[in-house]
Amino acid sequence: MISVITILLFFIYLWGFGFSLTYFIYSKSANPKADLFERHIMNIGIGLGVFAILSIIINFFRIPLDWKIFLLLSLIVPLYAGFTICKKHGFKFPTKIPKPTLTKSNLFVAAVLLIFAVSLYVYASGAFAYPYLEDEDPWGHSVGVKYVALHKDAYNPITTTAQETESFFSYIDPYPPAYDVLMGVLHQTSQDLNWTIKFFNALIISLGFFFFYFFANSFMQNKTKALAATFFLAVIPSYLSHFIWAHSMTITLLFPALYAFNKTFENKKWALILAVMVAGIWVTQNLSQPIKLTTMLLIYALVASVVHYRFLKYHVAGIFGGMVLSLFWWMAMIHKYSLQFFIGAYVRVPVALRETMVSNSSVEAVANTAGFSFFGKFFSVIKAITHPGGSGSRAYTFGDFFVAKSNNMINAPIGIGVVLSILALFGLAYLVFKYRSSLVSQENCWRIVVLFWLIYTFWVVNGMTFPISIARDAFRAWFLLAIPVSIIAAEGTYVFINTFKKNKLLQVALTMLIVAGAILTSGVHKYEANTSIWPTSGSFSNAQEPFLYAELFKQIPLNSKVFLYAPRDKLVFGYGRFSCSWCQEVKDFRKEIIYKNHDELYSFLLSNNYEYFMINKNMDYKYLSDKFGQDEVKAMLPVRYQEFLTSTKLTPIYSNENVVLFKVN
Repeated sequence: MISVITILLFFIYLWGFGFSLTYFIYSKSANPKADLFERHIMNIGIGLGVFAILSIIINFFRIPLDWKIFLLLSLIVPLYAGFTICKKHGFKFPTKIPKPTLTKSNLFVAAVLLIFAVSLYVYASGAFAYPYLEDEDPWGHSVGVKYVALHKDAYNPITTTAQETESFFSYIDPYPPAYDVLMGVLHQTSQDLNWTIKFFNALIISLGFFFFYFFANSFMQNKTKALAATFFLAVIPSYLSHFIWAHSMTITLLFPALYAFNKTFENKKWALILAVMVAGIWVTQNLSQPIKLTTMLLIYALVASVVHYRFLKYHVAGIFGGMVLSLFWWMAMIHKYSLQFFIGAYVRVPVALRETMVSNSSVEAVANTAGFSFFGKFFSVIKAITHPGGSGSRAYTFGDFFVAKSNNMINAPIGIGVVLSILALFGLAYLVFKYRSSLVSQENCWRIVVLFWLIYTFWVVNGMTFPISIARDAFRAWFLLAIPVSIIAAEGTYVFINTFKKNKLLQVALTMLIVAGAILTSGVHKYEANTSIWPTSGSFSNAQEPFLYAELFKQIPLNSKVFLYAPRDKLVFGYGRFSCSWCQEVKDFRKEIIYKNHDELYSFLLSNNYEYFMINKNMDYKYLSDKFGQDEVKAMLPVRYQEFLTSTKLTPIYSNENVVLFKVN
């Protein structure tokens, strides 16, 4: 169910926050050095970072995460600026409206707009190719999004004591929640949670190509190279799929951060904006990815300091200032869960925060699993931070880089493609040999920076191959490797095409050939991977069941309260319905659910305002057996099923051999 109002509000929030943060810089600058399109589009990217950290600060001071509050805050400065302009001109509208002019700069922005539109189409059409959410992470996000939307809060309501650490939230408290907060605020004005997270996840990724273009232009000081790099980043398979998780927002925020970094050379006040962008990164995702992104920023700062023969104190202050600003979240978590828990859970076993926090396990037990004392073991921490392992990490071969494939990982795709690989290798050779004696010069600063980025990201990706690993979760660095590869490939393309600058027709032909080659050897594979039918949660017993659930839920209104007999309530959220997993009454009832007879179940459903009830033979046996034991479940479930099926208080509205959906009378 498309919500045009929510789309409009999304852009108002972000543009308003970005305008607010940059207004006093631009308004007091004699030469702002930013055209109209660049300024307003980058306001959206900057606003994304502002929203992230502002939501954390608002939540810290216990102000409700309500869409009306965000709307008001985003409009204060724009309204003030508008009033100031009107007052200056005597509250008269201009009699002559300047005619739009067609410039080369505008044509380049139009080309990026086309890249954005195609990207949004591919990502969105792929996301909506099936009615469910893919894999496990998006289902987890759906629970946090719904909680924020309803309760306007991003702190876990579950009391965390030595006796109870059960958590129903994968991506809010103790996980940095900015992504779920953004989606939750958007869900407050958009009824369909499924549509909301699918569409806006695709939109955020696609907007990132605009932000990348303006960063690349300020980085390389060449619009043609920036456009080529943006096109390559859009078609390279390893740069972000439409998978729904916080990566989409975290990595997109890197580009406004880099843009602010570049602007700090012109005006030191941009260091404040850089700090806000870095803070946004650190409160959007767990430590692994923010550390990698911050390392890329620090590499830039270190290399540029050497090249400029001065320490870039404002740039470095912006980076570390952002990390300090993010302590609004991290210190609150340390205070709530203890430093021991923080080190054990975040540094060594972050999965414990999401998957293994089970009932009757203590905070101390989770922390002690990692084998840490209160003060930690320094070398163990370093080893944990740099361990390359992860759910998708492995040793990669030449073919994994050179040849793109349509059959790819859905959360962290790999591969570059033949044409892009050749262009990148050519560009790399050109940079090394052409500028080998002049790389350490201010005009070539971006060239040496991108070379160090390439070394760093390639090393991280190959953490399972190289003897020494320098960062955690190697497979999650493919997104980042795509960035220097795209920039270097653009440089190689530019040099190659300009070799024939005396023959314009040949230049056009070669450009078209390279574009076609990149699309055929990279873009097509990315398109096929992102528009295919993706697998989903292991909660379902077969491939048809996710589609069955979608059809079942279509028969009941959005946001209806549905109680699943199996403890897999996140499936309800992902289909746009609701079940109060975090409510104490629900938690208590589930502790002995198979011992509750029909009358007790019915009384529970009524008192908690549940409108529908569902049983699923395969799912119920699987998940209840984990808690109560197989023998007990086999003995009790047939009795309970018979009670439900013969009840006059529960009316079946759908049934097959495994699944029955009841209406609660």
